[in-house]
Amino acid sequence: MDVDVDAPIQLPAAVSGDLGADMLATYWPSVIALCMALLLAGCLVLRVRRRRSGRRRTVGTVIAFSAPAALAVLCSIALGVNTWVGYFPSVASIQRWLDSAPQEPVTALPTSAVQGGGRAVPQGGQRVTSEQHGYAFLTTVPAGGRSAPAAGAWVYLPPGYDSAGTRTRYPLVVALHGSPGSAADWFAAGRLDQVLDILITTGAIPPVVVVSPDLNAGPDRVDREPVNLPHGPQLEDWVVHDVVGWADQHLRTQADPAHRVISGMSSGGLGALIDGLHHPDVFGGVVAIMPYTKPFTPALRDDPTALRRASPLDAIADAPVGGAQQFFLGQGDEEATDQATTIRDALRREGHPATLRVLPGLAHNWTGARTIMPYGLVWIAYRLHWSNP
Repeated sequence: MDVDVDAPIQLPAAVSGDLGADMLATYWPSVIALCMALLLAGCLVLRVRRRRSGRRRTVGTVIAFSAPAALAVLCSIALGVNTWVGYFPSVASIQRWLDSAPQEPVTALPTSAVQGGGRAVPQGGQRVTSEQHGYAFLTTVPAGGRSAPAAGAWVYLPPGYDSAGTRTRYPLVVALHGSPGSAADWFAAGRLDQVLDILITTGAIPPVVVVSPDLNAGPDRVDREPVNLPHGPQLEDWVVHDVVGWADQHLRTQADPAHRVISGMSSGGLGALIDGLHHPDVFGGVVAIMPYTKPFTPALRDDPTALRRASPLDAIADAPVGGAQQFFLGQGDEEATDQATTIRDALRREGHPATLRVLPGLAHNWTGARTIMPYGLVWIAYRLHWSNP
C-alpha cells in the first residue's frame, strides 16, 4: 500500500461554498411552508375567537383556514424530507429527472460530441461548452448484444471541449445511480455537472467526460444491484462493453484503463466495485460511495454462484493480487462504517491501493453522495496521474 493513500484531500473553496449554498437552497422552501402553516393556524384561532356567535360562519371559517394550513404543513414535511434526502436540490433538477427516460432512442448528439472533422462546432455555429462551463445532455446508449436493452444516459462534456482539437482526448468517468434511481440522478440529485465545472476550472482535476447510464433495464424499474443477474439482464456486461464501447466510439475519450474510472453510490457503489474488480483491464480506478458487502437482489441471494460473483468481499478474494487499480471508498458518519471498513481492509490485504473517507454530518442519501463525490474524483485523478490534455 502506498504511504500517501490516506493523504488529506484538498477541495477548492468554491466547491465547498457551492455545496453549502445548495443545502441552503433546499432548506428554505421547507421553512417558508412551515411559517405559512403557522401563520394560517394563528389566523384561524383569532378568527374563531371573534365569531363565536355564529356557528355556521365559524365552521366555514375553520374549513377556509384549516385546508390551506394542512396543505402548507404537508408541503413543509415533504420539502423537509427532500432537504434531508437531497433528491431535488433545484427546480431544474426536477426537469432532468422527468426527462431521464427517453421514450424513443436518442441518436443525435451535439456536433461537438461527435468525433472527426476539424474543430467541433455544433449545428448553427453555437458551441455547447465554454472555457468555464461544460455541457450535460441526454442521449441513448444502444445495446450491442442481449445483455440488456438500450437505455438513456446523461453525458457531461467538460469546459473547453468545443474549442479543443479533435485529437484532444479526455478521461472517462462512468457514474452509476442507486436503486431505485435513474440516469438523471447524478445530474439532478448529484449536480455532478456543476461540481465538475468548478473542479475543472479551478484545476483540481483535469477535464473529464462523464456517462451516467440508466440501469433499470426496462420500464419496470425493479430494485436491484447493477450486476449480472441469473436469468435476467446482464447489467455488468452492458456497462463494461456497451456503455464504455459507445463512449469510446462517439466521444473523445482516452480509451485505456488508466484513464477510465467507474463510480457509483449505494447499489451503484457496489456495482462500481464489482465491475472494477472484474475488469481491471477496463477501469483503472473505482469510486464507491456508501458501498456494502452483500447484495439484496433476491435473484442473487437464491443463486450461490451469482451471489458470490456479485459480493465485493468474494470478488476481492477472487481477483488477482495487487495491481495498479485504485479504490476510493466514501460515506458519511451518520451510518455505520463497518461494511465500508471491511471492504477497505480486504482490498489492502490483497495489495490494492485503497482509502476510506468518512465525512462528518452526512447520511445515506444524495446530499451525502454529491458531497463525497468531489473528494473521490480529486483523489482518483491524483492517484492515476491524470494531467491536462
